[in-house]
Amino acid sequence: MNEEQLIWKGTPSQVLNLPALFFGILAASALTVAALLTVVVTGPLAIILIAVAWVVCLLPWLGKVISTRFHRYELTNQRFKHITGVFNRRVEVMELYRIKDMELEMPFHFRIFGLSRIIISTSDRTTPVVVLNAIRGGMNVSDQIRHHVEELRDKKRVREVDYEGDEFE
Repeated sequence: MNEEQLIWKGTPSQVLNLPALFFGILAASALTVAALLTVVVTGPLAIILIAVAWVVCLLPWLGKVISTRFHRYELTNQRFKHITGVFNRRVEVMELYRIKDMELEMPFHFRIFGLSRIIISTSDRTTPVVVLNAIRGGMNVSDQIRHHVEELRDKKRVREVDYEGDEFE
């Protein structure tokens, strides 16, 4: 039973990238209208300039889509892993017994798509706060995290104790 088992695996939703898509389309549309209203550029050159405007305006959105695609969360019965990076990978690993508190947020723009955000406070010095952004089934995931944190603490006989600054001086 000491083997590490994968409990949950997830990624942030691409819904996070909708504002970048919206503003990219808005900018490209404005440049298209401006190009069509000016009579200086006509014919094939106008079509090329409009195509370039669309590509340039949508590149930031495409970058965000790719970045989100390579962003992953993994929960095992012992650790939480946060994996990021397209070309260079970064894996942040946190032992579950270091989790102090969790907060589940469901902003309106997430609730429309059935998404939520889990904010985890930890006693880890390098990562005091972990945010699982725009994930599906946030209530279920937070319950699973809580269950495995308690189970691991009982197994390792670890307790989280908070001290206030002036109490022991």
